[in-house]
Order: sequence, then C-alpha cells, then structure tokens
Amino acid sequence: MKIELKAIQYAAFSSEETNCYTANLYIDGRKIGTVDNDGRGGCDRFLGDHAAFVAADAWCKANLPKWTGYDGTPCDTDLEFHCGQLVDAWLVARDLKTAFRTNVVMRDPADGNLYTVKHRGRIDATIAGIGKRHPGAVILNTLPFDEALTLFRAATSP
Repeated sequence: MKIELKAIQYAAFSSEETNCYTANLYIDGRKIGTVDNDGRGGCDRFLGDHAAFVAADAWCKANLPKWTGYDGTPCDTDLEFHCGQLVDAWLVARDLKTAFRTNVVMRDPADGNLYTVKHRGRIDATIAGIGKRHPGAVILNTLPFDEALTLFRAATSP
C-alpha cells in the first residue's frame, strides 16, 4: 500500500508539541481525504472516506515496523504515527532544498559532518574550490536528490 501526503501546509509558529500541519492523504494514488494536526500535542484529525482510512490504519499496524515507546514497550505504527513520520520526512527534504538554493552542502570525509558554503550564484566555482581544499569531500548538490537526502538525514538526525 502506498501512503502519501500531498499539498502539505506546515506552520512552525503553531507547532508546540507536535507538527502543526494540514495535508491531503492519498492511498495508492487516490485521495481519501485530509489529515491535520493543530500542533498542541493532540491527535491528528481526518476528514474523508472513513472506510479507506480504517483499512489503511489496519494495514499500517500489520505491515510497518513497530517503534519503541518512552517506557520501552513496542508500539504499532498506526496511520496517524505514519503521517507524522511523512511530515517529518517532508520537512527534512524541504530544509535540504532550501540549503541548496544558496549553499553548497558538503560532507567532510575526515569527520563525517555536513558543512555549508555560500555559493553567491557561482555554484560551479564554489564546488571547484571545495574540491581543492577538501579532497574527497562529498558534495551533496551534485548527487541525485534521494541520495543527498539520505546523507543529509543521517547527519542531521539526533
């Protein structure tokens, strides 16, 4: 089952305990409704095809990996939790795209950390300069986006 969120609208200023967002929920390419959260730690709200939502929720619980709760007990990944993960992934991808607009993002092979260098519209010259100063550095801007996102996510996750 393919579960997607589209047309995500995120409000950082209202995100207190959870992400404040609204999005269209698609299951296997078909919009089944909208999902949103007010960002104050409450549950997601769903509007739309309730039967499709219940089926997707059951599929998530049966097929997605369990996660560990605060007390160490394993918990099912329900559709609400999965939607939260999709919003988190969308935010990380958005942050990387934003960084690419004005920076060259590099991963230093010596320490494995990510660094940004402003390119000021001269991205090729900046990449060449980084290559001279940091041989072996991985320039995320030159990688396919999914590969760059994987490296970015690994370096920025706690």
